Amino acid sequence: MRHDESTAAGGGPGSVLASFRGMRFGVVGLAFLAVLLDGFDSASLSFVLPSLAEQWGVASADFTPAVVLTNIGVVLGYLASGRLAVRLGLRRMLIAGTLLFAAGSLVTALVLPMQSLTGLSTVRLITGLGLGVVLPGAVSLATAHHPDGQRQSVSVTVTLGLAFGGTVAGVFGSSMLASVGATGVFWIGGALPLLLALLMGRRLPAAPASVAADSTVAAPEAGDSAAAAREARAGALFAPGLRAATLLLWLFAFLVFIASYTLQSWVPTLLTGYGFAASQAPIGLAFLSFGGVIGGIVLLLLAARWGIKFALMVMPVIGAVSMVAAATVGTDHTALLLALAGSGAGVTASQIGQLTLAVAMYPSATRTAGVGWAAALGRVGSIVGPATAGILLALSLPGDDIVLLTAIPVVVAAVSAAVLWRLPHAVGRTGGAEDAERKQREVTAR
Repeated sequence: MRHDESTAAGGGPGSVLASFRGMRFGVVGLAFLAVLLDGFDSASLSFVLPSLAEQWGVASADFTPAVVLTNIGVVLGYLASGRLAVRLGLRRMLIAGTLLFAAGSLVTALVLPMQSLTGLSTVRLITGLGLGVVLPGAVSLATAHHPDGQRQSVSVTVTLGLAFGGTVAGVFGSSMLASVGATGVFWIGGALPLLLALLMGRRLPAAPASVAADSTVAAPEAGDSAAAAREARAGALFAPGLRAATLLLWLFAFLVFIASYTLQSWVPTLLTGYGFAASQAPIGLAFLSFGGVIGGIVLLLLAARWGIKFALMVMPVIGAVSMVAAATVGTDHTALLLALAGSGAGVTASQIGQLTLAVAMYPSATRTAGVGWAAALGRVGSIVGPATAGILLALSLPGDDIVLLTAIPVVVAAVSAAVLWRLPHAVGRTGGAEDAERKQREVTAR
């Protein structure tokens, strides 16, 4: 490791604890809850699929359009987030996204009794639009309320809500299916974010005025709107000194999301091929998601000691090794679940890490767009992965082979992270204030 990277990274666990001092837990907590419910909704469709397939008398692979269209909606939401931040401000954008996916979940509950694959797929597309707005909005708003030294910890904390939401869905999925059924899962999944949106409307503050003055994280004044809109475009992410890093970050996100959403979308279904009953299948999602929580904590410790880029080399390797183990353990259920936890730790931490790097890498004026586009490119992978796995399921490929194939993009992601780590950081802009902010962010990013 280069000396400057080690020096810049910080002092390990002590610096992690220090970064939480003075954190605005009211803002971070509401942002975390919004992302948690986002993760719960995404996981809900996954863990109800085996039961729905039995009830509707169709193959699990027939639900591939619903899974894929959910992720397409999320991509569109992510892509719109930068401009929505300009028009609405982050606070209103986050609340609007939460209301939209709450409404989508409630309508899903109405559609399920019709047993219409087309209706379900259409509603999930709309739900995905709301889900796609929530994550970049929550991360950007929470980090806007904190100085640079805390933004890495804040970003990881908020993004961990996805893994916590998946864990809640996995742990309580079986009991929810037994007590309220698949329809009840979505009634709950719609009511909770609706209540949270009302709470955010009363308690969530807008971005600070000092941030709003030079960023897209709050609705700008009329005279600033044109400049803010330019910064919200993807072209701003390819400024000198950012171009190569942006491309590598997008590649990393795309590959990691392929693996992550293949596992999140199909693990409950794949477990039925390992001998699990449909009612037991959510436990696999619980282990996968809880592993993601642990992975997020490990990521934070690694990033504090050696830098976020180094951490992004390590975590995909953990995920790939664990996926190979999951594909080769046979019928040993305990070993399989532990391997899934390891897979979740590596892959989910990589997801969180790429957003954390985006927060650290981009200047304030392009941060929302940078987070949104990195997440959007990742979500393209979340379309490709589950769609490919659905096709392979329809072709009757064994589940262990699908898991093994899923490890390949994770290995390539680790290689791209290594290239990104070695990339020189040229500052392509002039001007004292911008250069100072950029240099500080480069130190944080390393």
